[in-house]
Amino acid sequence: MRDNALSVANYFIELASKDNRNLTQLGLMKRVYIAHGFSLAINHKSLLDNRFDRVEAWRYGPVIPSVYHSFKQYRANPITDKTVVMEWDAKDCVPIFKTPELEDASARKIVEMVWKRYLGLSDSEMVTLTHKSGTPWDVCYIQGENKPIPDEITELYYKKIVDAITSKSTKS
Repeated sequence: MRDNALSVANYFIELASKDNRNLTQLGLMKRVYIAHGFSLAINHKSLLDNRFDRVEAWRYGPVIPSVYHSFKQYRANPITDKTVVMEWDAKDCVPIFKTPELEDASARKIVEMVWKRYLGLSDSEMVTLTHKSGTPWDVCYIQGENKPIPDEITELYYKKIVDAITSKSTKS
């Protein structure tokens, strides 16, 4: 199974469990999107599978519908389990249920960095962060519509963040 938004989400859930931290659907969504942005900026590689993952500008920020629909039943409650997907075994004509796991080592490092960097932020702070003026969400959001946020815009935005971080560390 290819890495995708659900494997990224499941890895965040794993990290939250290891750190004994609560993670809600809203906080998870923002972290998956931010990890995707940093991966584009640092590795020039999407964490999403374009066959079924996309990023859209919704009222409360960037949303990846596959993640939203997989975890929406939790609402504002802590997520207790990883998501599972069904694949079809064509040979035996039976469904197979799998838990998407993030296997790519560089993708795991990005997710771990995002987890540590944003660990102390509340859900509302994560929303504020992704709603700032000039963010990809801000550039793409149209009230009442779920507009796509192109990876090119996300990559440029997160590249600026990476450049700002690296220029600070080289000045120290």
